[in-house]
Amino acid sequence: METYSRWAGYFPLLYWGRWNILQGIPRPNKLTVVIGRPIHVPKEGSEVSRESVDKYHGIFLKELEALFERHKEMEGYGDIRLKIV
Repeated sequence: METYSRWAGYFPLLYWGRWNILQGIPRPNKLTVVIGRPIHVPKEGSEVSRESVDKYHGIFLKELEALFERHKEMEGYGDIRLKIV
């Protein structure tokens, strides 16, 4: 998967459909997918520092929360607060 995602420039969304078939017939539930802006992470080679991981993980979580806040009203979750543990 890592080779494909580097080649294609994204990581494919995987989901389990009906009867637990990978990428199978979707379950009859509403599913909303939103895509945020890319997070540019500089290439650091094989020696990635813990500080760098923490920094970009923090950026990811902040962007994820912003995506939720931006789209929650139109999906009927206006009174919900996102809690990431």
